[in-house]
Amino acid sequence: MYPRPIESYFAPKSLDEALRLLGAHREAKVIAGGQSLMPMLKLRLVEPKCLIDLNRIAGLSEFLDTGEAITVGAMVRHADMAASDLIGQALPLLCDAARVIGDPQIRNRGTIGGSLAHADPAADYPTATMALDARMIVRGANGARRKIPARDFGTGPLSTALRADELLTEIEFPKPAARAGGAYLKHALVAGDFAVISVAVQIALDRAGRCTRAAVAIGGLPGGPACPQGIADLLEGTALDAATLNRAGQAAAQAVVAASDARASSTYRRNLIQSYVPQAVELAKRRAEG
Repeated sequence: MYPRPIESYFAPKSLDEALRLLGAHREAKVIAGGQSLMPMLKLRLVEPKCLIDLNRIAGLSEFLDTGEAITVGAMVRHADMAASDLIGQALPLLCDAARVIGDPQIRNRGTIGGSLAHADPAADYPTATMALDARMIVRGANGARRKIPARDFGTGPLSTALRADELLTEIEFPKPAARAGGAYLKHALVAGDFAVISVAVQIALDRAGRCTRAAVAIGGLPGGPACPQGIADLLEGTALDAATLNRAGQAAAQAVVAASDARASSTYRRNLIQSYVPQAVELAKRRAEG
């Protein structure tokens, strides 16, 4: 199937120009890497009259370390994320997620902002950003700017808190503590596919090796990723021994709505969660220990 004809195409060179166009063309769709939008156009799941291409806007593809936070531009490609020394050292779970997205062609074109704005419930970045307590920086007309916590950004499958006249421009990650580590594990039916289940873990340890902070996010769920606080509470204050990790896996499997769909049964998803949570916490712990 071929997409319906596009009546107007714009390639703005500044963010202000892009926002003006978005305000003037409410029927428009924004294109970043196009790895989500183009298949939807071909299937006629969306039929915009206008496309606004963000690829010529300078400044949206940068990494910035401010000392207190690391900011990633919305147009950063998956391949650049996976190869970044800054991200690899400070936020390794984000590199883990980038490396398992699609195939090389998709990783070279797709962007973190496009993935987050598309909000596929089985995508990798929504789960990773939740575990990292990220904040989405969005810009609107007349210079309006707001920050949306990752846990509040996705409002449902293929739905976000973005308003019609707003663009996601940056993702801000709090700088981890000195003895912190993270990991992202994913189970897919074939390499590069969307997740049947995924687990993102970020922890911090004290000098004695006890967990002082934990965040566990579960992705691949039909309703979207979840970050059950009870799992973090179970891990914090412990030495993350094998028995604790097994309890965390069992608790996580029961804490989320792991419904059945065409990809997997609810029982299969719960079994995967029970297995993957301890593995992800163990890898995050080793990284935190250096």
